[in-house]
Amino acid sequence: MFDFNAKVKKPLFWMMGAGVIGLLLLFLYPNNHFARLWSNLLANTYYFTGIGLFGLFAVAAGQIAYGSWQTLEKRIFLSLSGFARFGGFILLLIVGLGLANVHNLYTGVVNILHSPVTPNHTTKVIYFAPVFWLGRIFVYAILWFAFSVGMNNFFGRTDQTDPKVYKRSKLLCGAFIVVFALTESAISWDVIMSLDPGWYSTLFGWYNFASYGCAAWAMTILLVLFLKSQGYLKQINENHIHDLGKLLFGFSIFWTYLWFDQFMLQWYANLPDETTFWVKRFDIGYFKITVFLTLIVNFLFPLLFLIKRSAKRNFKMIGFGAALLILGHYVDFFNYTFVEPNWNNEVQAKRTEEVEKANTVQLYADAEGRNVITGELPFGKEKEEGAVKAESKKEGEAEEAPAELNYASIGIPELLVFVGFLGIFLYLFFTNLAKRPIVPENDPYLKENELLEVTYA
Repeated sequence: MFDFNAKVKKPLFWMMGAGVIGLLLLFLYPNNHFARLWSNLLANTYYFTGIGLFGLFAVAAGQIAYGSWQTLEKRIFLSLSGFARFGGFILLLIVGLGLANVHNLYTGVVNILHSPVTPNHTTKVIYFAPVFWLGRIFVYAILWFAFSVGMNNFFGRTDQTDPKVYKRSKLLCGAFIVVFALTESAISWDVIMSLDPGWYSTLFGWYNFASYGCAAWAMTILLVLFLKSQGYLKQINENHIHDLGKLLFGFSIFWTYLWFDQFMLQWYANLPDETTFWVKRFDIGYFKITVFLTLIVNFLFPLLFLIKRSAKRNFKMIGFGAALLILGHYVDFFNYTFVEPNWNNEVQAKRTEEVEKANTVQLYADAEGRNVITGELPFGKEKEEGAVKAESKKEGEAEEAPAELNYASIGIPELLVFVGFLGIFLYLFFTNLAKRPIVPENDPYLKENELLEVTYA
C-alpha cells in the first residue's frame, strides 16, 4: 500500500498554493471579462481531465486484448482518473457561465443563438441549444465519474484467480471503450472547437486523443519512476520503462501525423471556414512561435531522442523526456484555447461578414480585392488607402479604437496555474492510489509481466 503521508502532501500543497497565486495574478488582466483567467481554467481542466480518461482507456484496451504488459502499471493508470471524476463538472460550469455571459470564451456561440437564424447556422442553433449543449456535457461528466469509481473498485476485486471475475472485467472495459470513444471526441467539439464555432476539423477528436495519449504515457513514466525511487514497484525494471517509452514515442509520431494532416489539408484546401484557425494564430506573432514550438518539442524531440533504445532504458533520460512532453502538450492546448478571446467580438463579426460575402464574390477577397481574413489590400491599393488615411488624419478625423485583447501568453501566471492544477491532479492521484495495493498480487498475468524483456528498439 502506498503511504500518502505529510512528506508527500507538503510539496503538493505548495504547488496548489502557487496555482492560487497564479489565479490572483490573472486578475491584473481584466480585459474581455477576465478572458485570460477563464482561458487558463479551461485549458488546464480540459488537459488534465483528458490525461485521467486516457488512464482508464489504457487499462481497458489492455484488458480486452488479454495483454500482460500493463499489469504492474494497472493501478497507476486507474489512479490517473482521479481528476477526471471532477473535471467534467468543472467543464460544465465553465460552459454554463459562458452562456450566462460571465466570460466571453463562447461569445461566438452566444451570438449564433441570439442572432436571426441563417441557412449556415441552422444546425448550429440546434447543436448549441443551451439545454442540449449543457445536457451533453453533464452526461459526459456523470459517465466519467461512474466509470472512474466503478473501474477502480472492480479492479480492486480482480486480484484473484476466479476466471468469472476476470471475464466480467472485459464487459466493463468494453463498455468504457465505447463511452470513451464517443465522449472524448464530443467533449473536444463541445468545449474546445466551439470556442470558434465557425471553424471545424473532421479529425479533431483523434487529434485530442493522440495528445492525451502522449501526456498520459509521459505522466505514467514519471509517476512510476517516482514510486520506484520511494521503494515501491520493485518488480519494475528498465524493460518496463522501455515499454512505456515505446508507447510514448509511438503516440508522439501519431500526434505529428494528425497535426500535419489537420494543417496541410486545411491550408491546401484554402477554404475560409477551415483556414481561419491557422490565420488567426499566424496573424499574432506570439502564437506563430508557440504553434511551431509544439511541433519541435512534441515531434522533433521524440524523433531524435526517444527513438534511441538507450534513451528509453535510462531512467534519467526518459524522465526528462516525459516531463518535457507533458509541458509540450500543455502548450499545444494553450494554442487552441487562448487565442480566441484575443479575437475581438467586433473584429470577428466583421470578418465573418466578409467571409460570407467572399463566398459569393471570389475566394479570400472582397469586392475591393481586400483579403477577408488578414484585411490586406493588393499591392498598390494598400499604398493608396494609406495615403487616404494620412490625409484624413490631417483633417482631424479620429482614429478607430484598437481591438480589445486579453494579451494571452505563457507568462508567469500561466506557469503558476499549470503547476497548481498539476498539484491537484497529483493529490487526487495519490489519494486514489493509497486506497489499494499498488501491485495486483493475484492478477493472472502478473508473473508474465514480471518476466518482460524488451529485446528490440
